[in-house]
Amino acid sequence: MESMEGSIDYRNEFKRDVTKYESVTKSKYITLIYHLEKGVLESFFEKINSENKSVMDFACGSGRWTEYIEKKFKETVGVDVSEEMLSLAKKKCTHTRFILTDITSNDVNEQLEHETFDVITAFRFYKNAEQSLREAVTNKISMHLKKEGYFVFDLHLNSNSIMGTFAKTIRFLRLQKILKLNKLTVRTISLADIKKIFEDSDLVIVDYYGMGVLPSRSNQLILPHKILFMIESYFTKNKLLREYSYNLLIIARKK
Repeated sequence: MESMEGSIDYRNEFKRDVTKYESVTKSKYITLIYHLEKGVLESFFEKINSENKSVMDFACGSGRWTEYIEKKFKETVGVDVSEEMLSLAKKKCTHTRFILTDITSNDVNEQLEHETFDVITAFRFYKNAEQSLREAVTNKISMHLKKEGYFVFDLHLNSNSIMGTFAKTIRFLRLQKILKLNKLTVRTISLADIKKIFEDSDLVIVDYYGMGVLPSRSNQLILPHKILFMIESYFTKNKLLREYSYNLLIIARKK
């Protein structure tokens, strides 16, 4: 899998350009997906009484999700390898404790080394990360999660979605250079990929939701925003065609 995906180093891909990361996450389509995910998380956080629990937002980046999450938990910790990203995140959040560290390294920050959490979140990480990093992070996530704690994460550009199929076709035909696309742009991931990674961990998937059944991309929506959001909300809430959605929101639990 590693050779097919290319040799992009995720740790440094967005670390070098915070502005690029911000522009991607603020596009119309990603914003729509973001609000669909929030709808699911609102119910889930209420169900587990998150206001009395601790959470680590792993690979928190510029704090886009951390800003929302800290309002739902008693204690919030944001972790990232980029000092530039954390600098921006600190401006958005009021009571999150941020830690600059790589949890997969042998010299993980002592502020985090022995900490465990009720919930760990990771947004827009697994698809972007290379396979070796996915496996290393999964192992470390489990170590920082309390027994029967939850790991909530998403997979964007699902391999089985319409847009994922386009990306796989471009990659198969080796059209990235012709279309001037970064290898990361056509890197896909599926639920099956995650299940395979989880086989050697003590994490188990307990539920998942889909967002983005109809094809759209960046700032190009297939329908007017309000209509598209209404349709996609129905699909998400009822888990219809979730296997073929652009984005998957997965809820896993430590055994």
